[in-house]
Amino acid sequence: MIGELYRQRALIWAFAQRDFSTRYRSSVLGWSWSLLQPLATLLVYAAVFSLVFRIQAPPLGADPERTSFAAFLFTGMVTFNLFSGLLMLSMTQLKSNGELLRKVHFPAWTPILGASVVQLIQVALEVVVLIGMFMWQRNIGISWLLAIPILLATAMFGQGVGLMLSVLNARYGDVQHIVQVVLQALYFLTPILYPLALVEGTADWLAAIVKANPLTWFVEAMHQVMYSLIWPQWWVVPGLLLLGFGVLWAGFTVFKRSSEDIGELL
Repeated sequence: MIGELYRQRALIWAFAQRDFSTRYRSSVLGWSWSLLQPLATLLVYAAVFSLVFRIQAPPLGADPERTSFAAFLFTGMVTFNLFSGLLMLSMTQLKSNGELLRKVHFPAWTPILGASVVQLIQVALEVVVLIGMFMWQRNIGISWLLAIPILLATAMFGQGVGLMLSVLNARYGDVQHIVQVVLQALYFLTPILYPLALVEGTADWLAAIVKANPLTWFVEAMHQVMYSLIWPQWWVVPGLLLLGFGVLWAGFTVFKRSSEDIGELL
């Protein structure tokens, strides 16, 4: 897999440059929308859940006497958006490049990974805003370094699932709509809008579902290293990386075996 990715790096980058130049081409604000959209969602959710529902975030790692629901929320949003963005892009890229795939022979996964590169740039901008938010809160720690492998694991996990579902979506167009509904449910079943401790003290069956959700593992790890400034147990980050790489390898393998006649399906 790694060898094929390296050999097709120029084609992947060509698709990335195309998507980079066209994503916000007709927009006045351009790439500013990549930050305005999540920030607008952050403001709405922070106002509703912290002021109306009065959900309290855990204490900040640098100062246990302070909390920041906005920083807690945005940490989870960045992690979840990385997964969901790569997943949804993977499913839509095959159909948007269908005509090209019917005319020219090239690996069908290259436009998917090209679009994913652009999505990673957008997430990188969100991470910069998140770091600025924590610096303003004076919540800084060496544990931040672990955010890089955690986000890498999240990206591999989302890309692997996206590759598998993209072929299925090419055959059955309903898959994309089903996945959108599932992602909405997963958003609320992941401790993004609330701390995990709140669910544990409410209903055991719900806590079991939330804990079994793989996205909870990634989001909780990010909360620990960025918000609480806690070093996870030694096996957590390597375990997430192994999970992410395993899903990516499985997705790449399934995609290659199932996409030989992909041009005829699009």
